[in-house]
Amino acid sequence: MAEIRAEIAAMRAAYETQISALENRVKELEAERNEDRAITAQVQKEADAAQVMAQTAIAEVIQASVAGPSGEAKFTDAQIAQLEETFEKYDVTRGFTFNGYFRAGFGVDEEGNTMPAFKLPDAGAKFRLGNETETYVETAFGYTFPELELPEGTEFSIGFRPSYVVPDNEDSRNSTFSVREAYAMAKGVWEAQPEASFWAGQRFYQRWDVHMSDFYYLDMSGYGGGVEDVAIGDFGKLSAAWVGGSIDDLSGGSEIVDDKVINAKNSIDLRISDIDVPAGTGLIWVNVAHVDDNNSPNGNNVNIEGGGGLAFGLMHEMELEGGYNRAMVQYGFGAAANFRATEPDFNQVSSSDPLNPTLVDYDDIWHFRFVEDIVLKPNERWSIQAAFVYDLFDAGLVDDSQVEWVSLGVRPIYHFNEYWSLAFEAGVDHTDSEIKDREGELYKVTIAPQITPGRGYFDRPALRFFVTYASWSDEFEGEVAPDSSYSTDTDGITFGIQAEAWW
Repeated sequence: MAEIRAEIAAMRAAYETQISALENRVKELEAERNEDRAITAQVQKEADAAQVMAQTAIAEVIQASVAGPSGEAKFTDAQIAQLEETFEKYDVTRGFTFNGYFRAGFGVDEEGNTMPAFKLPDAGAKFRLGNETETYVETAFGYTFPELELPEGTEFSIGFRPSYVVPDNEDSRNSTFSVREAYAMAKGVWEAQPEASFWAGQRFYQRWDVHMSDFYYLDMSGYGGGVEDVAIGDFGKLSAAWVGGSIDDLSGGSEIVDDKVINAKNSIDLRISDIDVPAGTGLIWVNVAHVDDNNSPNGNNVNIEGGGGLAFGLMHEMELEGGYNRAMVQYGFGAAANFRATEPDFNQVSSSDPLNPTLVDYDDIWHFRFVEDIVLKPNERWSIQAAFVYDLFDAGLVDDSQVEWVSLGVRPIYHFNEYWSLAFEAGVDHTDSEIKDREGELYKVTIAPQITPGRGYFDRPALRFFVTYASWSDEFEGEVAPDSSYSTDTDGITFGIQAEAWW
């Protein structure tokens, strides 16, 4: 009998809490009665009904409990469903979503000073495990307007994603706050294409990246608008967008960009996705872009001769055990050659002679890239990622201006059990720059014991300790880690701890 009384008391407390919340809501609605009497009256009616049902529910639960297991409760399934629906309607979190990403940690070099990141000059990215000095926080808020009571399959939504980054853990003087997304979407408003979505604003737009290097090889994020997921029969889905620059101060990943973008570029982005191809699915990407002439962008001693441009790419994606195999080839020329919605200010080629600015001609710019990205979980003990990038870019200068970047890396993880694992990452980057007249490599290895909530490669949160060693060519002495203890060396070691999570 004591257990029954305890159960009754717990149920009574729970329902009384819900009743109290409804009564408070009724009081709020009564205060707003003068603003909209009709709506308030309807809500009052629903709230009163919910209160009566809640009180009835308490009585029925008590009666059923007292009657024992063989007793029959009078509270029907329909009444319970109606009660749950009413409670859901007054849930203050209804329609809201919250997700995000962060990483933060602390590291030192062998002398106890703040750790540097090892990245090869002229490379598009670096291998990131045990090689990230920044604190980065990205929070995404969304709302789906459930109060509109739209037909099933129709939804209006908004998204807002502020981000904050501190480049290293030494101080916060160079910290950056950036609005990475602020947009609205509408889905189910086109009768002939119920799955199509329209959008407008600033947003991440169908980005593709290599996680282990945080390298976004296709990133047309920025201002704009368009439509997604228009079915083309059984062939695939069409997405079309007009994008024009960005307010984002960060790169495709989360680094503060060296080149301040110029919002004078217009791009038409066309994609056909979910194409059935042998051994997987395919993606066709086409981008048409145009930029205007621009002299001394952001104060740099550069004159830009604008023009049009075209880029295209083909991707093949295959499902693997616990992961995937993605391969993409891209080629672009002119204004579309950087595979982004933004236009750089070319500060890295700015002339030191004020009377002789560097001339950049978009008619001479071209870019080729190939990316292979593999994630695999062959068994319960191992998960692995491997990546290869070949990138060749011509900056369009009067003199020779090709920059070649080759990157190869692998990160195997051995899982001792559901929580403990040991990650190992090895990578090499090679660059050859005609602009800087230099060529060389950077080799980097990391060992990182870590704790994660599972055996998957992408399981997060992750808490890890790491040891990283890197060495680089004599050609890059003083340029790989210029503001560190290794500014006059060609190798270095760091130790640290880091937390990383997404949700």
